[in-house]
Amino acid sequence: MRTAAHRVRLIASAALLATALTTGAAATAAPHMPAPAAAPVSATAAAPTAAAAAAQASWPTVKSGQRGVDVTTVQLLLTARGHAVKADGVYGTGTVAKVKAFQTAHRLTADGIAGTNTWAALVRGGGGGGTPGGGAKLSDAQAAAKLKAAGISRVSSGNCTDRNRKNCTSLEGIRVGTVDGVIALKKKSGCKITVTGGTETNHAGGTYSHWNGYKVDISRTSCVTSYIQGHATKHHKRGDGAWVWRVTSGGKTVVDYADERWANHWDITYY
Repeated sequence: MRTAAHRVRLIASAALLATALTTGAAATAAPHMPAPAAAPVSATAAAPTAAAAAAQASWPTVKSGQRGVDVTTVQLLLTARGHAVKADGVYGTGTVAKVKAFQTAHRLTADGIAGTNTWAALVRGGGGGGTPGGGAKLSDAQAAAKLKAAGISRVSSGNCTDRNRKNCTSLEGIRVGTVDGVIALKKKSGCKITVTGGTETNHAGGTYSHWNGYKVDISRTSCVTSYIQGHATKHHKRGDGAWVWRVTSGGKTVVDYADERWANHWDITYY
């Protein structure tokens, strides 16, 4: 017979997976989960809180070599949190690597083992990454870990990450939505993505600026250019001569891709 905690785990994984599939962006942070409160253990007014506490305390330790539904749940939650991995129910080296990347991004002990803190971060989106959503900001280490886990590299002419030096490529203070947007671009395009500019100084100012974490520069490869021009609409030319290709949804601008050919990169803004 399935325990209440077991049912909660299945509900949590199914809900997060459904969110990822429905939005078409498994790389984005999923919303807070109400699942624990849906499986009360008593009819008292305090039942939802008690159920949530009991469920969290009962998450099993899952690690390398294990198989089964708990492993599959970890894999589904990892994918929903932007660390895509095959949900085959086998806790192999690939899953270990994704768990470590997730733990690093959330400032947890990166041992590759799902403990109580790792489960809590997977289910609720908690941890060092802040609250889910495009407005939350990441540290350089957190953002770098997420990008590295997705196979995205970064380069700088100064080989540095200090945001106060213009020849560095910093990710300090970059927004979750920006990082997730770049990861989604790689997954959808299948292109190699290299970040060449982040939140460092010497970019144009404004609300939706590099410094404020909304923008990122990536290398202008033929693959990236072909994908952008095939999936966005040529919209307008900026004052500096860069053509902007725009993606909208529901009448609102979602992404602007500015073709800075002279610098051999795409300047991308995620709103």
